[in-house]
Amino acid sequence: MPDSIVLVESHYRSRSWFLALKNIGLTHVISVMPEEFNLFKKQGVHENNILNLYYNGQVNKNFTKDIYYFEQFLGIKLNSIVFMDRTLRKKKEKYIKNYLTFILNEIESFFNKVKPKIIFIEPTWTHEILICKFAKKYNVAIVAPVKDKLLPDRFLAFKDENHLKFYKNCHNKNAHELSANAYNMVVENKPVQYFEKFNSRNKFDLKKIPKLYRLVKISILNFRNPNIQNSLINDIFIKLISIIRSKLQLLFLDFQKLSNIKRKFILITLHVQPEASIDVVGSKYSNQIEFVRNISMTTPVDYILLIKEHSHAIGNRPYKFYKHLQEIPNVVLLDPFENSRESIRKASLVISNTGTSSLEAGILGVPAVTATSMFYKKLMLKTSFDPFQDDVENLLTLNKQTNKNELINNLQEIYNGSFKGNCGDFQTDKNVLKKENIKNLKISFDTIIKSII
Repeated sequence: MPDSIVLVESHYRSRSWFLALKNIGLTHVISVMPEEFNLFKKQGVHENNILNLYYNGQVNKNFTKDIYYFEQFLGIKLNSIVFMDRTLRKKKEKYIKNYLTFILNEIESFFNKVKPKIIFIEPTWTHEILICKFAKKYNVAIVAPVKDKLLPDRFLAFKDENHLKFYKNCHNKNAHELSANAYNMVVENKPVQYFEKFNSRNKFDLKKIPKLYRLVKISILNFRNPNIQNSLINDIFIKLISIIRSKLQLLFLDFQKLSNIKRKFILITLHVQPEASIDVVGSKYSNQIEFVRNISMTTPVDYILLIKEHSHAIGNRPYKFYKHLQEIPNVVLLDPFENSRESIRKASLVISNTGTSSLEAGILGVPAVTATSMFYKKLMLKTSFDPFQDDVENLLTLNKQTNKNELINNLQEIYNGSFKGNCGDFQTDKNVLKKENIKNLKISFDTIIKSII
């Protein structure tokens, strides 16, 4: 079947992708959620064109290849992929092996039968990372849309599970203008789309009722996938604990105001976790306590390490996480709700794993690095910084001066790959499913498809 275009369902995020793709060449869907599987059928996708990767725990004895074969065939280590998966890694070993056997055989069979040309996907879960590995083996193009870090209703389309190489937009005539807008957004301290909204993630408010309704609904209808979602009771319990814990942590932990910091400091920004940006893209440095500890070992004594917790994550981590951080020499915890850009401006150096803080630091002319090489690496002091091998003191001696024009030119290289459309999920923004956005995504996806084919 020539030029087969496949969509890998990513629950609420991929609904807009499906509507944009279905009339521009979409031939097959890979689904994992029963709710979405039924939705695709209602939308006219024939069941024979849907690969259902929902695993019910049963072992299919007709599978001819075991997981050890696939490790060799794909040139990977399955342990590393399971480790990235926030749900699967908690399962028992036997269950994990059976699940891997199921999805590996099903995915290989699908590739051999359908011979896909292009796969649209958000690489987060085990099955999604494995699909990317098969795509590389079979020379199939991956398109992974990711919302722009700075500008609203724009996205980059990455070529694999790493946020490094992306497709160019041959129809983009305003890359320079977009770059200037992104530069001004940071310099003028304008808010990033949705950022403030997620600050209430672990607070009591009525906005959580619609999401609770959806959770109850899919539980009653038995639409949950245990390989991706926890039980309803577990979700509610965790959320209640996080809300209570956030209040207690803000009250009792020694979070400092920026105005009280009088010494030179290196700013380290933490990531929300679990999250694909750290568990998949930056998986090598996913242990954030060890990340900070190793940075401390090569930091001169006249600098403090100012650790800024992500404001969306406060309450998610146990109290002992912060106590372990405070046991590291010269570590000071910054109030999670302090203005990030003001913290960046006053820093001698900014370090993150894959964080937007490093990108914004580069734009503001503040020395910055990421541990994982990112698509904005030209704005960094060096391509990547390995806290287990590299010396922080050496970073402090590097001098990379760039003027506004140079910064905008570097940003323009990024925005030459910028496409119009909001590729997020409709739970965050209902506008995602509006006709205008679907039209924008359709034009953008069509441009990407044509550039590949």
